Amino acid sequence: MRIVRTVLGDIPPEELGVTDSHDHLIRTGGQEVRDDIDFLMDSVDKAVEEMNYFIEAGGKSLIAMDPIGCGRNVPMMLEVAKRLEGRAHIVMSTGFHKGEFYDNRMHWLATCDIDKVAEMLVAEIQVGMDKHSYNGPIVERVSAKAGVIKSGTSYSVITPFEQRQIEAVALTHKATGVPIVTHTQMGTMALETVELYKKRGVSPERIALSHVQKNPDFYYHKRVLATGAYICYDGPDRVKYYTDETQAKLIAALVEAGYQKQILLSMDAGRASYQTAHSKGIAHGIAYMLTDFVPLLREVGVKEDAIEDILINNPARFFSFEPVS
Repeated sequence: MRIVRTVLGDIPPEELGVTDSHDHLIRTGGQEVRDDIDFLMDSVDKAVEEMNYFIEAGGKSLIAMDPIGCGRNVPMMLEVAKRLEGRAHIVMSTGFHKGEFYDNRMHWLATCDIDKVAEMLVAEIQVGMDKHSYNGPIVERVSAKAGVIKSGTSYSVITPFEQRQIEAVALTHKATGVPIVTHTQMGTMALETVELYKKRGVSPERIALSHVQKNPDFYYHKRVLATGAYICYDGPDRVKYYTDETQAKLIAALVEAGYQKQILLSMDAGRASYQTAHSKGIAHGIAYMLTDFVPLLREVGVKEDAIEDILINNPARFFSFEPVS
């Protein structure tokens, strides 16, 4: 039986509903926060408020893509999920981000046997996440389990440290069946990432590539989707990269080309200034995906069956898995 592993327990895939497939509600530290305080989101109340806006717009589930070492706060996310129980589902991630967020020489991913690294990730999926997100020598597991694995790559390169990530994540996937979501920097190295996973025995159908829309090349996206992998289009309301129209028309063209079963959608609103609840001004927030971007998809010609796939059916299929043990 296929299940989706949420913070509060396993659910049938059909219960996932309208899904934001890559986002952030809580981040309490890490390199991003050290670089820019706008990445700090450390309020359970505001996280719940932000999700309430999404729920009011028709949303049901959110995939929280904060991996180990990047400000993931398991106790706070568990509290968010408990306060939303019965109205929304939260799926949390284990794994890693791109290499520049870690000490590539001394981090335990670099110094420990890769099988032991994979064992630590597997435990977060099958036993329970570490309360401290493996920040120190003390491990205290909670009941909440991770339901997705993350890996990250750099701009136009996959470093040796990131290749170790991919190896550990591949081992974890094969041991658990849990799907993989990747960070691609500015949309680069998507094809190379898929190829590295394939060499390690991972089917492309179990990989979703994030941020590829930052390289809005239709033919490049077709090549990525032709591998069987998914693309998560996660950047509406980011004019500093490309307009919503650019992304909507790209999605419409890929649906027309026959890839509507491999497209996911999210906001990736990972800054306080991007979220309505945190912003001291007026910010569109996570709900924008449903209130503004989905109507634009309709306006550029994406049919209702494709929108239902993108919001509901594709996430239910991709994020579900048959537990190995």
